[in-house]
Amino acid sequence: MADLHLGATSDPKLRELELKTLERTFERCMEEGVDFVLIAGDLFHVNIPDLGVVRDSVRIFMKFVATGRRIYVVYGSHDFSPNAASIIDILDEAGVIVRVGKPSSVGGRLRPGVVKDERSGVLLTGISGRRASLEKEAFLDLDREYLSSLEGFKIFVFHTGLDEVRRENERFEGIASSDLPRGFDYYAGGHIHRRIDINKGARIVYPGPLFTGWGADMEATVKGERRGFYIVEDGGEVKARFVDLTAFEGLYEELDATALSSSSVNEKLKVLVQRVDVKDKVVVVKVFGELSSGRTSEVDFAAFRDALTKKGAIYLHLSRNQLRAKEVMAVTVSGEESSEIEEKVLKELAGTVKLKNARLREGSAGLAKDLLAQLRVAKREGETEGDYEARVGGAAVDVLGIKKLMEG
Repeated sequence: MADLHLGATSDPKLRELELKTLERTFERCMEEGVDFVLIAGDLFHVNIPDLGVVRDSVRIFMKFVATGRRIYVVYGSHDFSPNAASIIDILDEAGVIVRVGKPSSVGGRLRPGVVKDERSGVLLTGISGRRASLEKEAFLDLDREYLSSLEGFKIFVFHTGLDEVRRENERFEGIASSDLPRGFDYYAGGHIHRRIDINKGARIVYPGPLFTGWGADMEATVKGERRGFYIVEDGGEVKARFVDLTAFEGLYEELDATALSSSSVNEKLKVLVQRVDVKDKVVVVKVFGELSSGRTSEVDFAAFRDALTKKGAIYLHLSRNQLRAKEVMAVTVSGEESSEIEEKVLKELAGTVKLKNARLREGSAGLAKDLLAQLRVAKREGETEGDYEARVGGAAVDVLGIKKLMEG
């Protein structure tokens, strides 16, 4: 399996579904009598995830490990941390998982560590993923002679896209399949979020994500793409069987708002709510186009979400980034200093927005200026991404004066 991205969703219902899917996955693995589980990267969505997510996941992992089986993992691009320990390293040290392919250099060549699964005798090695596909260089430095000398059933694990399977809408810097080391019985891939099974001389499989709780992946699931993992067997010929554990059924709808007023879009959303059956489904709605009149902020998406929830929808993913108002007022100002120009622009724009809250209406320009100042704060030397985001986010909350609201 690959690309679990545990903790990617903050919605309580989706998080519960994610956990149930993980639990059912490992139960199914035990029912099928697998010797071990292999995760080809992006086990968690960030390298230091929410500890509640870690706790619940580890509880499931340990039930499996307690049976004498192991869980083998490589870093994915989301697991990797250039300047701090990843949760993968911590769980590896604790014996919950086993990290595969720990790198070393021998004679100027990269020699990834090889692990032998005691239960099956299978040899596992591979290359972990890194941010921005920086792991590509590692494939050039591989000690291929050493890897080809390994004897037994061999699996190579990697978290990198292949150029030859890239679609037009997929953005990643990949490698050619010829860059993979030769002589392995099975190549377990991660990073591409859809199922790919190549069986031309070598068996290369991308299982796609186990669970998808966000964006384009959720849209693909709702449109019918199945999610799950592969069970691989060696009986002289390598067999790979997909196990479908798709966690939800869904509904996909589009609303073209071109030449409609904001009030007309609201009416169409009300009709949509009445028309569709959303009970126990994840709903993805894409609203796009240029309004003939009114502002995008006047489209009552909050009421739309509430109405679908009342009808029993598990979750609504609303894509509205392509919805535009007909005109955006141009603001022209002059000044000698950038700070002076910035302040004038903010004041001009503040006058174009109708606000009910007195504090925001009277001091919006000042608030915006203070908020920008906090967002410009540079990352400190040695500071992790998580700590940096928490520090800047906390400062922004203080500026906006919404600490009590956030805590509630």
